[in-house]
Order: sequence, then C-alpha cells, then structure tokens
Amino acid sequence: MSTVDDHLRNLQDPPIEFRPELRWWLAEGLHTDETLRFEIDAAHRLGFGGMEFLAMDEAAIDHSRYGWGSEEWVHDSAIVVEETTARGMSVSFTSGTNWSNANVPTIDADHPAAAKELNFIVESVRRGAGRDGALPRIDLDEDRAVGMLPGHRIAPRQQHFVAAVAAPVVSEGASGAVIDVDGIVDLTASVVDDTLAWEPADDRDWRLFVFWWHGTGQTASPSASVNYTVSYVDRDGADAVIEYWRDIVLTPALREQIDRNPRAQMYMDSLELTTWGAGGMFWGHSVAEEFRTRRGYEIRPWLPFLTRQIMMMAAATTYLYEPTAEHATTVAKVRHDYVQTLTDLYIENMLRPFAQFLHENGMLLRSEISYGLPFELTRPGPEVDGIETESLEFGSQIDAYRLLAGPAHLFGKQYSSETGATTRNHMLDHRFYDQIIATQLAAGVTKTVLHGWASTAGAEDTTQWPGHEGMWSMFSERFDLRQPASEFYPLWNRAIGRFQYLLRQGRPRIDVGILRTDHFVDNLSGMVFHDGNGERVPDEDAYGQWWMRNRENHWWQDLGMQDAGWSYDFFDPSLLLHEDVTFGDGVVQPDGPGYQALIVYQEALDAAAAALLLDWAQQGLRVLIVNGARELKLLLTRDYTTHDRAASQTPGLDGRDDELEATMRQLRALPGVAAIDDPVKTVSALRGLGVVGRAEFVDDNQSVLTYLREDGDLLHLYAYNFLYETGEPTTVEVMLPGEGFVHRIDVWSGDAAPHHGVRIADGRTVLSVRLAPGETALFTVDRSTPTVESAPDDLWEATSIDEWSISVESWDAGEPVVLREDRGLGYETREARPTTAVTLIRSASTALASWQDLPDVGPEVSGVGEYFAVFELNARPDGGARVLLDLGSTNGGLGSVVVNGGEARGFDTSHPLVDITDAVRAGRNDLTVRVASSLNNRLIARGYYETFHDIALGFLGQEGYHATRVRPHGLVGPVRVLRTG
Repeated sequence: MSTVDDHLRNLQDPPIEFRPELRWWLAEGLHTDETLRFEIDAAHRLGFGGMEFLAMDEAAIDHSRYGWGSEEWVHDSAIVVEETTARGMSVSFTSGTNWSNANVPTIDADHPAAAKELNFIVESVRRGAGRDGALPRIDLDEDRAVGMLPGHRIAPRQQHFVAAVAAPVVSEGASGAVIDVDGIVDLTASVVDDTLAWEPADDRDWRLFVFWWHGTGQTASPSASVNYTVSYVDRDGADAVIEYWRDIVLTPALREQIDRNPRAQMYMDSLELTTWGAGGMFWGHSVAEEFRTRRGYEIRPWLPFLTRQIMMMAAATTYLYEPTAEHATTVAKVRHDYVQTLTDLYIENMLRPFAQFLHENGMLLRSEISYGLPFELTRPGPEVDGIETESLEFGSQIDAYRLLAGPAHLFGKQYSSETGATTRNHMLDHRFYDQIIATQLAAGVTKTVLHGWASTAGAEDTTQWPGHEGMWSMFSERFDLRQPASEFYPLWNRAIGRFQYLLRQGRPRIDVGILRTDHFVDNLSGMVFHDGNGERVPDEDAYGQWWMRNRENHWWQDLGMQDAGWSYDFFDPSLLLHEDVTFGDGVVQPDGPGYQALIVYQEALDAAAAALLLDWAQQGLRVLIVNGARELKLLLTRDYTTHDRAASQTPGLDGRDDELEATMRQLRALPGVAAIDDPVKTVSALRGLGVVGRAEFVDDNQSVLTYLREDGDLLHLYAYNFLYETGEPTTVEVMLPGEGFVHRIDVWSGDAAPHHGVRIADGRTVLSVRLAPGETALFTVDRSTPTVESAPDDLWEATSIDEWSISVESWDAGEPVVLREDRGLGYETREARPTTAVTLIRSASTALASWQDLPDVGPEVSGVGEYFAVFELNARPDGGARVLLDLGSTNGGLGSVVVNGGEARGFDTSHPLVDITDAVRAGRNDLTVRVASSLNNRLIARGYYETFHDIALGFLGQEGYHATRVRPHGLVGPVRVLRTG
C-alpha cells in the first residue's frame, strides 16, 4: 500500500512516463539525421515524455524518395525509435485511415483487403412497362464530390452484385422519398447473369434499387507508392496490414529498438474512412452473411433504408429513404442492427487481431476508438490498451470526455487525449491550452498528448519563419522551440506530470454510470463556430463562453449531479455483460469506478442488459429510470433527440420487446429502483435511493468540477473552477469519505503542505476550497493519519509592487540555415531551418501594462518579457506562516518567477500565485518575473494569416482566411506580496 511519503518523492520530479507526450509531424522522410536527433533531444530537454510520429505531406519534394515506405522513411523511423528509447521516452507509430502506415501498397482498390462500400442505382418502374434486361451498373469513374476529408481516390475496376429490391413510393419531397415497407419485394433471387425481368403488380410508382459493392478506392499520402485504405470490417484488412508490417516495416534493427522500449505503441487515429458512391454505406464481402448470422434475418430487403449521405463524419448521416410513420420504429431497429454488425466486425476483425499482433511485437495499441464511422463509441474499449479522445473534434467539452471515460474506467484502460488542436494557429495565449488540459483531468484523462510538435526545419521551397508547419496551418498549436513559451516548458511539463502522476494512482471513484448507446456520436461539435446569424465565432470565445461554460452540456443536459459534485460516465449497456465486469458490495466494478447507481434514459435498451440489471438490482444495485431526457444528436444542425419513455423497446429487430417490457416491469417494482419523468429530479431520486456522492459538495456549486481516486487509505482529489472566462472566484466545501489529514499539493514545486480549511462532519472529511476562475487544485487525504481541523488561511497584503524595470525580448525572423545530408545513396538531402532573431527592447515605463500599451514595445511584438523589481519584508515567516506572490494577471502567458537569484518557479496561468516562503528574506528581496506571449502579434505584422484559409468557415459553406486581432501580452498585475498567519 502506498503512503503519502512514497508519492511525495515522485512528485518532486515526476517520472518521465507521467509527463505530457507529443504528436510529431515529420516532413515525410525529408528530415536529416541531424534534425531528427536535435528535435528529440530538444523535446526531452523541455520535459516531454514521448513522441508519436507520422509523415505529413510536404510540398515540393520527391515523395517516391521521402514518402512513407521509402528507404528514407524507414531510416528516419529507426532513428526516432532509437533516440526516444535512449532517453526513456515513449515512442508511437501513428496509424489511421489518413496516414499511410495504416494502409498498404500491396493491394489495390479491388483487393479483398481494401476498404469497401455498398453503392446503388435506382430505376423507376411502372406496371404495363416493366423492365427486362441487364441491371444498371455503377459508373466507377464518375466524378463525384466525396466530402471534406483529405485523400485521393483511384477508381476500382470491379463491382459485385448484392441485391435487387423493388419498393413503392408513398411520397417524395426535397429531403428524399418515403417508401412503403409492406410493399417491398426482394428480387435478388430473380436476377440471372446480372439481368432481371420484372413488372409491378399495381399502378403505384415503383423504384427498383440495384445494389453493388466495390472498393472505395481511398488512398493515403504521402507515400513512396500508392497506399490503399484497408477494410475495417473484413478480416482481410487487418491481415494485410499485419503482413506488411511483419514482413516489410519491422526490420530486425527496428524490432531490436522496439524491444528496448517498454512504452512502444501504435496509435490508431480517428477513423476517417470515406465512401464515394451514392449509397454512402460501408461494406465488406462478409457483411451480408455476418448480418444474417448475427441478427437472424436478411439485410437485403432493408437496404434502401440504409442508403445515406454524410458530411465528413458519420454523425452527419442523413438517410435517403424513409418509411411511413407506422414503420419508423421497425426501420430504426434495422438501422441499429446494421451498425451494430459493423461494430462487431470492427472489434473482431480489426482491433483484436491487430492488438494481438502488436503485443507479439512489443507494442501496445492506443486508439481513438470508433468515432468518425458508424460504430458504437464505447463497446471497443476492452479491445485496446489505451483509449484516446481529443480536444478538437469534441470542442473540449466535459460531457464529451465522459463519453469515453466509461469504458476507460470500467476496464482500467489508460485514458488519454490528443490535446491542443484548434483552427487557431499560433494565435492563443497559453492559458487557453491549460484550460483544455484542466477540463480533461476533471473527466479522468490522465495522459496528455499535445497536438503537437513540428520540426522548424522543412523543405527549402516551402519553409518560412517561424518554421515548417507540419499539420498545415489550421489544425494545431505548436508546442515546440518556435514558441517563446518553450523556455518555460520544463516547469510546465513537471506540473502537468504531477497532476497525471497522482491522478493515475489507485482506482477511480465515479458515482453514477449512465447507460448510453450511440453509433453516430457527434464528433463534429468541436468545429461548430458560428452564431445564430451564421457569423464566425472565434474558437476561444466558444470554448470559454459557450456550451459547458454556459451551463449547456451536450449529452446529459441536466446539471444537478454536476452541481452536487457527483461524477458520472457514459457507456453502452452491453459492456455490463463483459466477463471482466462484476457487481459486488453494492456497486458496479468494485475494483474500478465503483458506480453506486446506473441510469437508464434512452428509449432503446438491450433485453439481455435489462435482465442483468434486474439480477443486480435484486442483489442491491440502485437503478434510476429517467423519462423525457434530451441529448445532442448533431450540433452543426442544432439537432437533438428526446427520449420520451426510457427502455420502451429493444434497439434491434430481435423480437424481444415483450421480454424487455416484462423485465422492466419487474425492475421498476424493486425497492432499489426509481423512475422519474423529468431529468431535473435526478439528484433527489438518487438521494432517495441512498446515493451519496463520494466528493459531494456541502452546497451546490455551478463552477467546480472534481475527480477522485482512491489509493488504499489515500484519497487524491482534483478540483477545477471551469468558468475561466465567465465565472467569479468561488469557495466550495467538498465532503470526502472517512476522516484523514489533508495535504494540498503544489503542482509547481511538488511540495505538500497541510491544507487549512478542514473540518469533520458525520465521519467525513470536509475541505473548504477557494478557486479563482480557471484555477485548479490537487489534494491528498491520508485516512491513516488523524485529521487536523483548521480554518481557511487568512491572507493579507504585506506589500504591493508598483515600480518595475521592464524589457521585452522581441522575436522575429532571422536568417535561415540550410542543412545538407549525403548518406551515400547518390543524392543530397537539403532542409531549410528558419532561425529566430531576438531584439531586446527596454521600456521607459515603470508601470505594468500590456505590451501594445508600453512605450517602445507596441502591438507588433511577440516574445518574452522580463520584469525586475525589489520589495521589502519586515521579517521572514515563521510558525508555518507563508509568503505568496500574487502576479495578478500575465494575460494568460506562461512564465517563471525568481526570488533572490534562486531557482525558477512556474505558475498557474489562470491564477498566478506562487509560494515564495523559502526564498524570501528579511529586508530587501529581488524579484524577476519572465512571461512569454504567443506569436500572434508578430505574425499579424508579417501578414502570416492573410493566406491561410479558415477551415471553420468551410463548415458554413463560406470561403475566407484566418481572422485574428492584436492580443494583450505580458505581466499586467497587480502584483502583491501576501502573507498568512
């Protein structure tokens, strides 16, 4: 069992495996060995814990020489693995449908392993005319718009007949046709040698649907050869990837390096598969047979109702044909069965064999499971080693992070996030990204993978200051050496590492599990930056003022549990049937999250899951059935779903609705089960069942989120005031189970001090926590040590600091350096590495102000400001009293504080309050504060944004360039020296 002292040793210098990691975009295989080694050494020196690397398309170079799969790329990959391993860093290969290394050059679009789709052609047929002859075939070379995802299509040559289905049209409108389910005729058996003779039996307007499957033809780049996207539902796809990696990629030298790295991984990125044809349906040569076997009926007659169109991701699915109202439920069940089958095949034919292969070769599988495709979001969770979410596609919303927290917590998986991607390149202050990380920690994300890192060096003809772009100019911030803030990354990485270290200890304690199935989760919500008038809203305004910061959670919209301090996750109810999930001691998964109650709110519930709920409820499980809940369907169209009556039908066409109804009738009759008709009553109903939040607030608080870990006698509590733009300072009292001594962890130093503001109530430890907007706090409660009750600290101002010596190190473009490499292969590799020229500007002002308001600095400057001052103290603190430096505001800039020439100390960008007790002395004290800016103001002055398209405008059907403004930078205070005691 761990002790506080054990953790304090690690908190002083958190081990490298707990530090933030990086997504690294290489300019294909162009980088010289010198650059690769320099970049990895720099990342390690700045305190990052690992590198996930991939080849990004670099213009103006020879892809056959430098693309993925080339000798240069293989050589560079070996260096990356070698250099990261030598430093104890993790290394991750990047997989995914947009990255060449997930796809293979050994197939073409017609190969059994290639990605497939179901396409169709429709004919109008009337009685008296009929039709006789060859079935219409797909024009595989037709020029069709295929959505917004990158990638190039190479048309397949083959198509395979699947079905011919006739259906009468009831009505037709702008949004599509309504067809009569009862009139459907499956004509597949009547097709002979791809010909069909058929005439309707009545005078209605009949449509003949002819279905063919063929390859999507999707390819990925950059690559030394053409790499085709593989199937994620047929086993052939995984086998082709495994064979290529086993026989070609994993050379003996690379295997040796991987064997030396205990944290080598494959990272499977979001599943950005595309279809080309009119059907819009993912398919495989095994799908029809697998559907019949798993669902118990033929899919063919229902295919017209499965045809669809999408915009980029599965969340934006629109079906082309709808049934009449009396058959809407039946068709919805068929649609569920189709996507459930795809999810089954994705799990069994891709994830399981791929993970097994990786394990056999010394690698783990970390994955952004499911989203992007019509796969259930949470069911694949048990199949991977690490579950990853991201900040971009979900808009950094707490409810979105709760979606994948469920399977991560249930199965003890490392929960990570790709963090920092926005549409705003180099524009935003560091505080913006700190708030994303703070939000993720509140949901149990304890591995940050920053999006990202790019070498400043790149192709000569395309690389300009501040450096090689890597992920274009639209999808990421750069957490690398081009940033003025990089000076402070070692302090920052240690601070984030302390959070991630302590919040991985023990087991999560989550109060409530919410049963939720979604094959079309909205992972486009993070790109919806427009107001009611269709006007572009800056990402930072939406993140800071909309959605969760405006009391609008997307998926569980009632905020009663959140305001009470209760925690909750989402997951598909079928996961409860997994052999690794148990019920005991009155909770679900006692050695994991320990859900005290489960909520059922969606109209569809699997009969087998309901039977398990009944069994567990008879053993003491508490269940709340909530009718009338509303949840997000697609934010882009402001589309929501309301579930009038929870668990009123099974999700699929399995004929078990009556069984479900009988089970639910028994369930509702049990004493540990309650049902409500308004989600607002959720907390009171759960309290009525005896649920008490493990980190419950004494009084409701609308500003604070918490996350709790139980580590034997220790409790580790994270708290966060998430209203960083719209809130006020708040004080919350948090009640924790048991009595114990409370340590408050200073994540910027690793020190722990007794927390002042503790009392005991009814055998629980109650912490009083005051948090400024955006501020975070970390505590450990030791229940093996007696509680010391205390009042909150009384802070008083010892002095204010109003006179400063101010200078700014202004960053701008320097002269580029050309790097040359000749590896004896008959050619020379050349890179351009922009350099930064730093000009020191001394301000005549002695008063703090933003740089644009300082004489001699102005609105065009980015870089690092240095502020020197002197303050006096009558005496050093004693008897446990403390001295704190309150910087007021740094305009969100990252920085450091040095007192009397001591070591540099970092600070929270939202509440820059630094404990300087051990550094001060009686009398004169010298203070140096350094604060970094973003590159925004300098890049505006250089015209950087004038040529970069704003991708968020594309979602509005508009064209335009990035719009930004001059932003305030630097220390603005007021700066005060505070004392306690």
